[in-house]
Amino acid sequence: MMASGIGLSTGRALGAVAVYALYIQARDRLLRNAEESGDRVGPRWLGMAAWRLLNKMSELSGVKLASEGGPGLDCLDPSQRYLIVWHPHGFVAWSALFIVSRMAVLGHPHGREWFAMVAPVLFQIPGISEALILVNGRRVNKSVVANLANKGRSLALQPGGVHEQLLSDDEQEQAVFPANLGFIRLALTHGMNILPAYMFNENQMFKKVRGFEPVSNWLYKTTGFGLPIGTGRLGVFGWPPRPVDIHVRWGTPIQVGPPDPAPSEERVEELLCRYTAALRSLFDAYAHECLPPEVASKGLKIIRLDGKHVPPDAVRTQAATPLPVSARSRL
Repeated sequence: MMASGIGLSTGRALGAVAVYALYIQARDRLLRNAEESGDRVGPRWLGMAAWRLLNKMSELSGVKLASEGGPGLDCLDPSQRYLIVWHPHGFVAWSALFIVSRMAVLGHPHGREWFAMVAPVLFQIPGISEALILVNGRRVNKSVVANLANKGRSLALQPGGVHEQLLSDDEQEQAVFPANLGFIRLALTHGMNILPAYMFNENQMFKKVRGFEPVSNWLYKTTGFGLPIGTGRLGVFGWPPRPVDIHVRWGTPIQVGPPDPAPSEERVEELLCRYTAALRSLFDAYAHECLPPEVASKGLKIIRLDGKHVPPDAVRTQAATPLPVSARSRL
């Protein structure tokens, strides 16, 4: 009797594993098909249902969208597609998934549905992967990005990625740019105007535990999963985050010009210069009303991973239109 009971339990366990494996295969196939077609998965209401669940979890955790504004809301052309570039990454890119993903499904702010480029490792996490698929999350690899861009889709990405994530600091706002400047080359190659966005208080959800950077770096090198060490509301690692109000600000879009299949290094550097100037102007215009004063007073630190020169603040006067602090703000 005991042997037969053990055998039955083992058989059920193996059956459950087999069913789950089939489900994973089907989910991965669904994602690949969506990335190839460049379309959303399922009807829009399904994506919104997934977002409502995510957003309710965020609100219960004490993190909510408090305001949205910026001059970009007033000067976008619905007939054009954009490359949305958001900052900062934060400890876990919370706002991008739990709050802003609604905008991807609805096509906000420029009236066209867009797709967010996400670290592939996140599509291996049960629950998170399904939610990402439904709210227009797609894997950030060259083939997927190129295919979506070639199909004329609007895209969104976070240029610093895991490198910026590992440097996340609740006391210093930072923007990290990779050595290859892939987002700049993407915009130039496909003639996509760049729309900068800043999610204020993303970094303040967790308090950085200093001295554990080697642990985070080891975890990333070992698993490919970036996770800086930070404490939340209860003073312990991880969930729940500290309660914060998220303020999303959209900058003025940066004009790129016609597609250039092989942009020169000079063009890449010139566009980066204009982008960092616009980003700094956006940050400076709203930091003091959206961030803790001790953080806002430190300004935005820009880091280039290639070690090259960071465009000076003086470029702002030549490359970006000053943003009035009074620019409209709305939920």
